[in-house]
Amino acid sequence: MTKPIARLLGAVAATTALGAAFAQDHRHQHHFAPDVDAFHSVLAPVWHARPGAERSQDACAKAGRMEALAKEIRSADAAALRDAVAALKTTCKAGPAEVDGALHDVHEAFHRLIEAPPAK
Repeated sequence: MTKPIARLLGAVAATTALGAAFAQDHRHQHHFAPDVDAFHSVLAPVWHARPGAERSQDACAKAGRMEALAKEIRSADAAALRDAVAALKTTCKAGPAEVDGALHDVHEAFHRLIEAPPAK
């Protein structure tokens, strides 16, 4: 009787630990077009960082790269994403107070891009 309970508790503990490890791992397993994936590889680490001054500084430091990558997206309509990144750059120049909101808009524009039906 004790062995089955010990096994059950061991399985629960292992599952919990594994789930926590996956929750902490912000690497995504997406299958994007290469141009979209290039943008995602810059946005994801910034977006998944802890919100605060350091993330805002990182977002501003990478806004130029995000802008260039958004302009290179040809596999989908990236107009809204380009607009959101341009707004992020403008916000970064104005000051750090609203960077988190502008970064949120970039993230949302990216999700709208990847969730849009393929162009016909």
